[in-house]
Amino acid sequence: MNDSILALLFGTCGGFLSGLLGVGGGIIFIPVFDWLFRQKGLDNHEAVRFILANSFLAVLFSGAVSSYKHARMGTFYPRIILTIAIPAMIFGAGLSYIITGFTWYNEVYFKILFVLALVFTLYRIYKGKSTEVSEAPFNTVRYALIGVVTGIISALSGLGGGVAMLPLLTMVMGMDMRKAAGISIGVIPIMVLPFLVVYALQQSEQVFAGSLGYIQLYTSIPVIVGIFIGAPLGVKATKKIKSHQLQAIFAALLLLILVKYIIEIIYENI
Repeated sequence: MNDSILALLFGTCGGFLSGLLGVGGGIIFIPVFDWLFRQKGLDNHEAVRFILANSFLAVLFSGAVSSYKHARMGTFYPRIILTIAIPAMIFGAGLSYIITGFTWYNEVYFKILFVLALVFTLYRIYKGKSTEVSEAPFNTVRYALIGVVTGIISALSGLGGGVAMLPLLTMVMGMDMRKAAGISIGVIPIMVLPFLVVYALQQSEQVFAGSLGYIQLYTSIPVIVGIFIGAPLGVKATKKIKSHQLQAIFAALLLLILVKYIIEIIYENI
């Protein structure tokens, strides 16, 4: 099976999870682009930049497609979405510029931070099982702070931000998982758009055909096609799955990816 078919299949899977759980799909796209760019011989800080840039591109499409479906279903909340998205954009884009301008952020730091983000999310999900919290009233400062945390984590890890937003929205703000998913997926495409501009305007050391800065269109297009297939199916599936079941699926997925990256970190440093 060639790389394009695998990218299409994983794009479909990432799109489905994006629609189902309200995440950008970065938890799928990061390992996929990691593998795809390794096949091209990239490593260290250049690999990290290509992985982040193309993951954000995939996340943009998965978020936009899923948001459209949520809007059609009436589970779209523009006031909360914008309150989170604006600070997330500002802090995330600023950090993305710093990452592209210097070589200090290499593959080891990237993988360690990615693992820490997954561990934190799993911990919050586990702790949240024992506490039932009613939804808090709208609070601009709290939502803006969630945006700041989301933007920073997203810029450093390449995730769409759902791994930060979902635990914070459900456990700090007391939201139902379905509503949190609709908000999270609405924030993601707004937030990652300036990230993409930063990566597109930078000149990469390794030049590929079909590249725009660090965005590699020939590698990303099969993933994006898969997103258009999977994301609408994921949003439709949320109607049939209970909130606690969505949390369990989300936790299981994170655990699998966490184990994969811990093994890689240990193996590469032996």
